[in-house]
Amino acid sequence: MHRLWRRLALCGLLAFLPLAAGGCAARSEDTQQVTTRTDAGTSTSIPAGEVAARKNALLRFAHAVPGLAAADLFANDNKAFEGAAYKTVTAYREMPSASQTFRLRLSGQDSAEPLAEDGEALGTGRHHTVVAFPASGSGLFSKEKTVELRFIADEFESPAAGRAKVRVINASPDLEEIDLYAAGRAEPLVKGAKFGAATAYAEADPAGAGLEVRRAGENITTLALPGVKLEAGGLYTVFIVGGTKGTSKLDSFVVEDRLTPASGARP
Repeated sequence: MHRLWRRLALCGLLAFLPLAAGGCAARSEDTQQVTTRTDAGTSTSIPAGEVAARKNALLRFAHAVPGLAAADLFANDNKAFEGAAYKTVTAYREMPSASQTFRLRLSGQDSAEPLAEDGEALGTGRHHTVVAFPASGSGLFSKEKTVELRFIADEFESPAAGRAKVRVINASPDLEEIDLYAAGRAEPLVKGAKFGAATAYAEADPAGAGLEVRRAGENITTLALPGVKLEAGGLYTVFIVGGTKGTSKLDSFVVEDRLTPASGARP
């Protein structure tokens, strides 16, 4: 928080210094739209700057709980996302940034006790992904909640020319910490992805031979993703889901985001 205030104060000061004002330039996502590609298709969200002007934020929902049927996510008493199935991510939706209570229910069970509940304020003019995770320590006979909602900030900045960016969201309770590799490469793309959290984006060279997930610090591939490519200009989120024990198999799904000129903008 102190760093944020220092940054804001610095930007206010630099507004009076024309030669240095470029250091507080708008973020790419403020003026460009985000085009998202998943297995379900492609969607596009409006530039974050337009949303910020209305004091709103952008939110999408990811279902990462194996064995859980399609679910609806409510913001206060309003249904924000409907019928999200396992291993899917919705399109972004503009939402108020003010604090709201988010509740997850099975699809069609609008008045049922929520599977998970969390109060959250969203960053104005920011992109966020709310993920339904398996609750840590949940089990068949557990009386505790088996699902948790966690909010992740999507910090979109285009990679350098000719490069990509990738991050990992570890939603497998059987994998406490993992590394992500491009197949055939010795150094990891992303290190130390802990269960229940997202890593920061790491810049990487394009990769066309697939990806590999390994337990942190090990050389044995735990999960291969042979069909996944990292292409220049893309920002990739690799979700690791399921498990190595019980009936749910270890699996993955990938979301590609890309900053593109806003509709009607000049090239």
